[in-house]
Amino acid sequence: MNNLYTTYNLDEIEIFKNLTPSNKTPLTATSQLINISSKIPIFKEIPETILIKILKDIKIMKYKKGEIIIKEREIDDRIFYILLGEVHVLKRNILITNLSNHSIVGEMAGLLNQKRTASIISANNSTTIISFKIDFSMIQTDLGYYFALIYKNLSIELAKKLLHQDNQIINK
Repeated sequence: MNNLYTTYNLDEIEIFKNLTPSNKTPLTATSQLINISSKIPIFKEIPETILIKILKDIKIMKYKKGEIIIKEREIDDRIFYILLGEVHVLKRNILITNLSNHSIVGEMAGLLNQKRTASIISANNSTTIISFKIDFSMIQTDLGYYFALIYKNLSIELAKKLLHQDNQIINK
């Protein structure tokens, strides 16, 4: 099966490992997300100037092995993008799948503002994630077209995940 997510070259991965290089002013979480936004599938075709307007509460977080990133059944509308590392996806404490670099998690709750459908646990000591919220209150503005693109892109990513999970179930 083809890799469902964008891949990065070694230079880009090294940039992510050193999110705050010692010889430069530290990058803010917002500037880091904007810098890589073209590689994040849900932001395909969304200009950086629009992303700056509609994304909020952007954070870069690092997790150690076993730390909970998302807890099943909690309400939260954050979406997470895995810059580096791997996570376990668990439903009712049963491992469903593993996701790694460049995967999006938490998008269903981010869209629906409902309880989380699974727990996400860091699988290693170097999992680095950017989390953010999309300000859907702006959907009725002149930015509506871009929200339609985000919805379309989120739908595509969710459909890819469903296909991948179906294939995993069939191949067991």
